[in-house]
Amino acid sequence: MQKNDLHTRPFVRVLLLLLLGWTLLLVVLLCWNRWHMKKTTVLLAENNARMFWEKDILYRAWSVFHGGAYVSVSKETEPNPHVALKHRDVKIDGQDYTLVNPSYMFKKIYGDNEKGNKKGMTIQGRLTSLHPKHPDNKPTAWEEKALRSFEKGNEEYIEFSKSNRRLRLHFMRPVRMEKACVQCHTEGKGKIGAIKGGISIIIPLEEHFALFRNNVNKLCWAFGAIWLVGIAIIFGMYRVVKETIGTLVQSEQQKGTILNTLDRVKIGLYIVDKKYQVRYANSTMAHWFSCTSGATCYGSVHNRGTPCANSCSLEQVVEQQKTVRYQLKYKKQFFDVVATPIILQDGLPGKLELRINVTDRKKVEQEQRKALELRKAKEVAEAATQAKSVFLANMSHEIRTPMNTIIGMSQLALETNLTPEQYNLISKVSISSKLLLGIINDILDFSRIEAGKMKLEIIDFPIQSLLNQLSDIIRIKAEEKGLGLNITCAEDVPQILRGDPLRLHQVLVNLGNNAVKFTQEGHIDIRVQVSKSKYKQQDKSKKGWVRLDFSVQDTGIGMRQEEQNRLFRSFSQLDNDVTRQYEGSGLGLAISKKLINMMGSDIAVKSTLGQGSCFYFTLELETGTREKLPKKQEKAIGRVPKLEGKKILLVEDNDFNLELATILLRRKDLVVFHAGNGREALDFLQSKSVDCVLMDVQMPVMDGYTACREIRQQLRLHKLPIIAMTANVMKSDITKSREAGMNDHISKPLHEEEVFTILMKWMDEMDHELTPNNEERLPA
Repeated sequence: MQKNDLHTRPFVRVLLLLLLGWTLLLVVLLCWNRWHMKKTTVLLAENNARMFWEKDILYRAWSVFHGGAYVSVSKETEPNPHVALKHRDVKIDGQDYTLVNPSYMFKKIYGDNEKGNKKGMTIQGRLTSLHPKHPDNKPTAWEEKALRSFEKGNEEYIEFSKSNRRLRLHFMRPVRMEKACVQCHTEGKGKIGAIKGGISIIIPLEEHFALFRNNVNKLCWAFGAIWLVGIAIIFGMYRVVKETIGTLVQSEQQKGTILNTLDRVKIGLYIVDKKYQVRYANSTMAHWFSCTSGATCYGSVHNRGTPCANSCSLEQVVEQQKTVRYQLKYKKQFFDVVATPIILQDGLPGKLELRINVTDRKKVEQEQRKALELRKAKEVAEAATQAKSVFLANMSHEIRTPMNTIIGMSQLALETNLTPEQYNLISKVSISSKLLLGIINDILDFSRIEAGKMKLEIIDFPIQSLLNQLSDIIRIKAEEKGLGLNITCAEDVPQILRGDPLRLHQVLVNLGNNAVKFTQEGHIDIRVQVSKSKYKQQDKSKKGWVRLDFSVQDTGIGMRQEEQNRLFRSFSQLDNDVTRQYEGSGLGLAISKKLINMMGSDIAVKSTLGQGSCFYFTLELETGTREKLPKKQEKAIGRVPKLEGKKILLVEDNDFNLELATILLRRKDLVVFHAGNGREALDFLQSKSVDCVLMDVQMPVMDGYTACREIRQQLRLHKLPIIAMTANVMKSDITKSREAGMNDHISKPLHEEEVFTILMKWMDEMDHELTPNNEERLPA
């Protein structure tokens, strides 16, 4: 508020001065005009008197020239007794006439106001003389003064008088003797051309001053109107000037704010004229480039004696009136520059520049460029990994297809009556094929992890059950080598945990088998206990979670430090001697490490050469409940009455796998029909009905996905159970099968228990409205 008052006070003072000055000016002008109008009124009265004098002198001249005028004698015009001429009175046609001289004529014309003649004129005139012939023409006091002044050489006499509050103008000019005057004035006094007397004019000034006062009133009203208009204009100008100055002040404030803001945000601003002279430079510019007002830009910045060879684009900006953007490097710093033309205060053209320090941005761009290169390299690596994963997945499928036959047929062969030698050979084939399947599974898992397609399944599971399964798998191999196996779980470990039991079991199996493989004597200890390390401060709010330490310790061959450093690398093993003695793919530990990483932890190892190794990791797991444990499924062992007599359409292009699956199904008294591809399956279902379809995925003519979609388009078959039976075991393959309309998925190599468990599940849910037709079979 105080700031506004400080800005307003000068304006109020100026306004008051303007008002006072304007009023005084009009008052002075009004007074001057009134004086001038009064003077003009007096001059007008004087001129009026002169005009009447001229008129009267013409009357006298005419009368003198004609020797007087005869008028009829009446009461108003009686003969003049003071004119003693022979022919003064005459009679014409019986009418009396008398000779009237100029003075008598004036008296009759103007009237005798002194005698109360109301018909007389307001302006009075008469002839008078110091020696009048007629006593009535005797001069008054002012007339005598006038006549005396004529004797002194004056040609005109003016006097103002006031009587009964009436102002009059007295005017007189002399009358000179003429030859014709001598006949009346016979006394012989005066010569021709001498002053005989004078004609006096009395002008009443009431009418003149009434007009004067009227004009003065009009002038006052006009000046009053002019004063009001002037006041309005002054107030209008005051308001406009105040707003304009306020705008200028605000503009200056905004300009100051902008300049201060530019300084605060470290934006350099400076102005140069076309002679390279710095007209303005803010503090940021002065700090960066040591610019000072009045100096040449190339001299103060670069310490040069000549301009910088158009590097600053001054001529282009000033002469061509273009806005230019360029980048400037100065003392290992980079600046973005915007140069635009400007007109300086003295009217000369100049250049305004804004400079922004982009050194940090340049560094970021360099980092981003490096990051982009790394990203491209990563994409190339990921593409290579993806290609490798696709290759491994395809290879896995191609290997699984014959492996299905090898494992299945060898298992069936072991169930027949074999000689001891035959049983020994076939059992070794079965064991070797299962080992090979394990390697294939490891390769497939590794490709899934590298491709980012491995997902953890979070469910509730009993930790003791997982350890029991681990014991069943490892104990057989340990006992074969005479090794002790101790699997212990601390009492304070929660019985039900929440996580991915399949992948945790896979890690522990890999570590356990690895310990058994590299241990010749001694024992294997597998422990699970609550971790002694505390939660971090930010994790104290985690209720219902537990931190568990897992360790697998052996008394085997141990490792050197350099071997430990490359232990978890893919396809990496110990030295060649060990590799020849202990076979393996080198994937088990790499897969285990990646799985534990996915669970939010890491695997470490402690080992001493010749004294054994200890692999350990820590997991944070949520405690679970028994109510959420998955329900156990019945094992399909022995006879399966629910499946006996059910009709199955087996769609398979590989003859060996077709034969193996047929044997497994018919051993449980199922009726099996064959189709070599998806087209044959569609043709079969057009005329025959079945209870279920086991569909391979990769087949010639028409694959399983297309065939399933075609089947689902038929209304009567939309509830028919269709189960994929394929070597494609990737999660994406399972998803693709379900999207095509398949109900479930059986992986190859076939596991008898899995096959019949899934078949019983979907047979129970099968729509009983399906009506069986003839049971003809296609050729096997």
